[in-house]
Amino acid sequence: MPIFRLTFKQNASGRVFFIFFKASSYYLWIKMKIAISARYLKEKPDGGVARFTYEVTRRIVQKNPSDEFILVFDRNYSDSLLFGSNCRGVMLEPETTGPLSCYIWHEKKLPGLFETIKPDIFLSPDGVISLRCRIPQVCVLHDISFYHRPQDLPLLTSLYWRYFTRKFANHAARIVTVSEFCRQDISSYLNIDPGKIDIAWNGVSEYFFPAGDEEKDNYRTVLSSGIPYFLFVGNFSPRKNIPAIITAWHLFKQKTRLPHRLVLAGGRLFLNRKTDRLIRSSPWRSDIILPGLIAHQDLRMLYCAAEALVFTPWFEGFGIPAAEAMRCGTPVILSPVTSLPEIGGDAALYANPADPEEICNAMIRITSEPGLRESLSVAGQTRSQKFTWDNTADCVRNAIEKVFLK
Repeated sequence: MPIFRLTFKQNASGRVFFIFFKASSYYLWIKMKIAISARYLKEKPDGGVARFTYEVTRRIVQKNPSDEFILVFDRNYSDSLLFGSNCRGVMLEPETTGPLSCYIWHEKKLPGLFETIKPDIFLSPDGVISLRCRIPQVCVLHDISFYHRPQDLPLLTSLYWRYFTRKFANHAARIVTVSEFCRQDISSYLNIDPGKIDIAWNGVSEYFFPAGDEEKDNYRTVLSSGIPYFLFVGNFSPRKNIPAIITAWHLFKQKTRLPHRLVLAGGRLFLNRKTDRLIRSSPWRSDIILPGLIAHQDLRMLYCAAEALVFTPWFEGFGIPAAEAMRCGTPVILSPVTSLPEIGGDAALYANPADPEEICNAMIRITSEPGLRESLSVAGQTRSQKFTWDNTADCVRNAIEKVFLK
């Protein structure tokens, strides 16, 4: 068998490319034109999907200079989001602020744009593709929680996702998702061949790393008057189970009489009446800190200075805050359901999201068991090394290549 081999091929769209084989490796030489949905691409990403879109798009553009990228925005955009000379932006109205405008954008406007710019492939990092476009499409489904917990979303939004996601999954040339749990869930619930689904774990940004004791003390002095605190990071929505965290913290205060405060950091989404009511009526209301949405780079010290991250959602496709906190050396208390055991492994404590008493007991263990916090810190830092945005981008790129080579 020859060590070197050059093969010419033609894909389904008629594009000719060639592959150079060297031993067991291959090198693909082709200039692809890739359109990417930039609806969630922002200079300051404010959620998991936005963070995935930013980190993956930036890396794919910069690591593949021979390819041409067209980023399709639904609003005015900054040139700083065009991550290389091989990348240009297009603004396509209307801005997708709800299910109706999202449908119009994908089904009425996007097909016409693609007739003009003629991309080889369309990548959607946000889970929505066009059912009318004829080009191959790669769809990133971060999770399908809306099938399992439709009550967590506003009615029209829930109906939109539940009606269209099955169609998107069947229409896509390939699906990318962010955990093995989600791969199995999408495959079984939507009856999709698991061989069509690639896994691209989310990553942890390079500016997350542990802090020294003095740095943590100084940060706590400003944030919580020097008092230790438990931390939640994430969007405020029913799926995140914030009421159980507040109730568990109440129990912790009653049982231990320790001064620990509770920091609930994140942007508000919807359906938060129960959370608001518990905060207002808390006997320790003055010990609850609500800093709002924190700039991503500033999250590092928020994690580092915390006693532990308490992240016990009902359903999670990946759980970026858990991986980020572990990278910072902060112990994490997680739900033992959906994707979180896959992320935390043996480096986390687990508590039933339906049982505030169990969450409370995990909080007590963090503060009382000698050596536990330190061992979780070391294990978490090691575990989190599995999750890098470079790996995520490479997995997405591989999915694109599989479609192109088909």
